[in-house]
Amino acid sequence: MKKVTKKILITGGAGYIGQNLITFFLKEKYKIFVIDNLSTSKAIKKNIKKHINFFKINLSKEQKVKEFFKKQAFDLIVHLAAFSGLQEFKNNELKSLYNNVLSTKNLVQFGFKNKKTKLIFASSAAVYGKVSRKKINEKVNCAPVNYYGLSKYICEKIIKNQLNDKKVSYAILRYFNVIGSLLNFKTEEKIKSLFDIVGNNIKKKRYKININGKRLDTRDGTPERDFIHIQDLCEIHKKIYKYLKNNRKVILNCGSGKRYSVLQVINTFEKKIGRKFKISYKITNANETETICSDTNKLKMLTKIRIKKNNLNEYVQDYL
Repeated sequence: MKKVTKKILITGGAGYIGQNLITFFLKEKYKIFVIDNLSTSKAIKKNIKKHINFFKINLSKEQKVKEFFKKQAFDLIVHLAAFSGLQEFKNNELKSLYNNVLSTKNLVQFGFKNKKTKLIFASSAAVYGKVSRKKINEKVNCAPVNYYGLSKYICEKIIKNQLNDKKVSYAILRYFNVIGSLLNFKTEEKIKSLFDIVGNNIKKKRYKININGKRLDTRDGTPERDFIHIQDLCEIHKKIYKYLKNNRKVILNCGSGKRYSVLQVINTFEKKIGRKFKISYKITNANETETICSDTNKLKMLTKIRIKKNNLNEYVQDYL
C-alpha cells in the first residue's frame, strides 16, 4: 500500500526561518504549502519554489483566509507569519501588533475545521519580558515589555482559548535567538540579528560595531543571549510534530540552554578573521533585556532531542 504524503502548511514561509524550515521538511518528503504576503520578505528562492505550492495571501484579511481553507486541509500548520523585526514595530507598533494578532485569529478560526490538523506556533522568548539571571522555564509568568512580545503573548492566548475548545492538538514554541542557515540565504534578507550585522560588516570590510551598553549585570557587562541554530530548531519541529500525534498540547522553550554575551560573539568573529573590531558602547535600546537563557529540561524530556550546535565557533561559521 502506498504511503500517503503528509501535507504541511507553513505561513510566513518566505522569511528566514520559513525558507530554512521548507528546505528541512522537503528532505522529509512532505508535501509543502506556503502562505506569505511578501511584505517583509523577498521572493522564495527558485530552487525551493519549484518544489512547493505557494500562495500570496495576507492572513490578516479574513475573507481571503476563509476562502483558502474552504479548498485546503492540512496535517500540520506551522504558523510563522508575523511582523517580528524591531524596526517594523518601531515604525508602527499598533499596526504590527494588530497584524500579528488578527493573522493568528483568522488562521485559528478557519484553518482547523478538521480536528486532526496539528498546529505549531512560533512564539518568542520576548513573552517573558525582563527576566532574572536564572534560567527560565515555561512556568515563569509572562510579562512582555514591548509590543512584539505582547503580540506573541496575545496570540498564545487566542490559540489556547480557541483550539482547546476545538480539541485540536497544538504546540507553542518560544524561540530564543535563532541563528545560522541550512541554505545559501543572504544575510541582508534575514532578521537583523547580531550575527547578521557582524557578518555583513566583515563582508563589507567595515570593522566597527556598537554594543548596547557595557555596565550591565552580566559576566562582561554586555547583554547575554541564548542562541539556537536553525538546524536544531528544525529538528525540534520534526520531533514536536511526532509528539503531537499522541498528545494534545505543549508549550516549550526553544533555546540551547547556554548564554553568550555580545562581546563574546564579537571576540569569536575577531579570532576567526584575525582582525579586531572598533567597538562603541552607545545605548540604543534602554529596554533591552540584560540577560536571558532558557531552561531546556522540558524540551529534552519530551522530545529526547540533543542540541547539536551550541558553541560560538560553530555559530560564526555560517556568517563567514
